[in-house]
Amino acid sequence: MKNNMTKALGLGVLAGFAAMSAEAGENSSLLKKLVEKGVITEGEAAVLAEEANNEYNDAAALPSWVQSLTLKGDLRLRYDHTHDNPSGLGGAEDRWRYRFRFGGTANMQNGVKTGFRLASGGTSDIGSTNTTMDGGFARDDFYLDQAWAQMDVSGVTMIGGKNPNFEKTGWFVSKALFDGDITPEGFELHYSTESGSTDLGFHGGAYFVQGEDDPSKTLDLLTMAQITAKTSLSDTTGLTLGLGVYNVEDEGIDETSSRSGNSASGVGYTPVFIDAALSMKTGPGVKLYATYVNNQESSATDDTGLIAGIKFGSAKKAGQWEAKIEYRSLEKDAVWDELTDSDFGAFGANGSVDTYKSGTNVEGTILQGKYMIYDNVQAALTLLTTESEDGTDGETNNRIQADIIFKF
Repeated sequence: MKNNMTKALGLGVLAGFAAMSAEAGENSSLLKKLVEKGVITEGEAAVLAEEANNEYNDAAALPSWVQSLTLKGDLRLRYDHTHDNPSGLGGAEDRWRYRFRFGGTANMQNGVKTGFRLASGGTSDIGSTNTTMDGGFARDDFYLDQAWAQMDVSGVTMIGGKNPNFEKTGWFVSKALFDGDITPEGFELHYSTESGSTDLGFHGGAYFVQGEDDPSKTLDLLTMAQITAKTSLSDTTGLTLGLGVYNVEDEGIDETSSRSGNSASGVGYTPVFIDAALSMKTGPGVKLYATYVNNQESSATDDTGLIAGIKFGSAKKAGQWEAKIEYRSLEKDAVWDELTDSDFGAFGANGSVDTYKSGTNVEGTILQGKYMIYDNVQAALTLLTTESEDGTDGETNNRIQADIIFKF
């Protein structure tokens, strides 16, 4: 009994001292003094030191899934010359803008992941997280951009919540049809398997969009499905193909959105899209890609879109570069304009020659170059030359974006 009391007393004193100081040398000095005073023996001191160390480590240890939490973010500074129409309609607009994003992912090491991301920008444009530098130094808004959970079961990946962008979760889609800043709200299923040397993927999603009549009671759906195939043609050449379709319920279509182009006569949108990409690991690396889209619900002739481009190089590490040229043509009712690339716009896209907007009824080219200054700092320059696809405005519009991006 006496030994147990002595041990408990010594351990209690040691624990209290350790709470004030994590220095191993000071803990050792305390035990030495207890031995010198005859409170405990040297053997008991050794046992106390080992047990105290184990208990401290157990208390300080974090769950394994917490230790696997990864945080990352980026800051993009941009000069944006929005448009330059030779006829002078609308006037050119020059803006300095920033985009800040920060988030994390927790890998729970049991097939489950959860993630979140916060982003600058506003709520009026689902395809932009930019904030314009203005407002007399007032504080800017910061929003929840992602909040999702992912579970992998027997080769099936399930994702739900406010999800990462389509291209980040397994879809093979063009940014011309689905802006890279969109974070859809709903549920996805992805399944992959192998057939010989080909990787096959089956993808499905159901997302919720707000109905116009009674937003408090309606949950109009956007559903999407796609089959993908990826194969190696040789040691240096790979081919990826995709066949997909999406449908948005007519009640969920908002013709008064910040984008433009779609007919306002209740046209439905069920576009079928075919994607292809040929990658060649020769020299700096070359990638040829194309997308064809056709809206199955449109009875008019303006229901088709085409995207084609070529990219050289890959800017991933310091000193690396990449460059691309891309052509796009999206007829008025080819796709739902709310989802398209928010940077690709033109005068006349909404039928008005003096308004510049992004969306559909736009065609033109994109020239872009990127260079990695450091592993975590990238510079980019983009030139977009566009015009209305149906000739509503016959003038050419030039847009310039100069970026520097910091990743952490």
